[in-house]
Amino acid sequence: MASWLQYISFLLKERKNIESKLERMSKAELVALNRQLIGACQQSLKGFDAWFTDYYIMEKMDAEMVRDITRSLLRIGFDLLEYDRDITKAWHDMELSDMQK
Repeated sequence: MASWLQYISFLLKERKNIESKLERMSKAELVALNRQLIGACQQSLKGFDAWFTDYYIMEKMDAEMVRDITRSLLRIGFDLLEYDRDITKAWHDMELSDMQK
């Protein structure tokens, strides 16, 4: 767990640096960065899921902490779902347009 927390801390610390390089990154670098971010998010979600399926943890965690996690997951989750819908539709429309040429 300590190494996971160190990794997350590193990514968070490097966020501004990464964002400042975004416009200059090649497509390959962008793909690698996206895969790294998706992997980190998947690991986080697995961790939250493990908490919610562990009776011991849920018994000890107070309702306000669970509520706080829920608020964050709602915000993050719905933002991601909305973006997924929009970018998937944009991709689909682009593909349809290309097929009709």
